[in-house]
Formats: sequence, structure tokens, C-alpha cells
Amino acid sequence: MLDLPQKTLQTIRKYLLRQKSEVEKNLKEVVEDDPATTPALAESSEPGTDSWVADAHNRALVFRDQLKKRGDSIKKALGKIRKGTYGKCERCGQRIELSRLLAMPTAQYCLSCSKKFSK
Repeated sequence: MLDLPQKTLQTIRKYLLRQKSEVEKNLKEVVEDDPATTPALAESSEPGTDSWVADAHNRALVFRDQLKKRGDSIKKALGKIRKGTYGKCERCGQRIELSRLLAMPTAQYCLSCSKKFSK
């Protein structure tokens, strides 16, 4: 660990675990609520139903992809905590600012490198 206070690290870890659980729950709900996977709607022949199903399915896919990306970044951060590399910038190798980690526990870059990437 990059000399982060143990209590702070545990708080971040607990937060990430709660977020991981919430993302997994939301992913399950998105899949279950996707109208394209509901057999009853697939058999419907009302005018306009097909376009509504397609639109709702596309929105569900976008939301599912966003949730998967969020879940992946959470898993990555938890892995770094286990390995002892949490808080290290992936670009320059310097310590990520504690205030940044507290605001965004999945941060992969220090503020300086993040600003360089956003340009």
C-alpha cells in the first residue's frame, strides 16, 4: 500500500464492496426487465410494440454496458487493494491524491495525469 491509513483503506474497501453488490443487483434487474427477453412481449402483435421493444432493449443494453464497466473498475480497485498497489497512478507511478481516492475510489490516475488525458 502506498502508505494510506489502514482505517481509510478499510472504509474505501467497504464502500467498493457495497458498490459491487449494488452493481450486480442492478445488472440482474436490467437483464430481467429487458422487454426483448420477455416471451409474452415477443408474441405481441399490437402496432408499435416492436419499435417500443427495440427502443427499450437498446436502452437496457446501454445501461447494462455502463454497469459492467462500473463493475469492472470496482473489481480492479479491489484487486489493487488485495495486491497492495491501490492508490498508485497507472501512468506515472506516483501516489494518487487521498482526496481524489475518497471522492472517486476507482480512480486509476493522479489528478495531473487525469488532466493530461482529458485534453
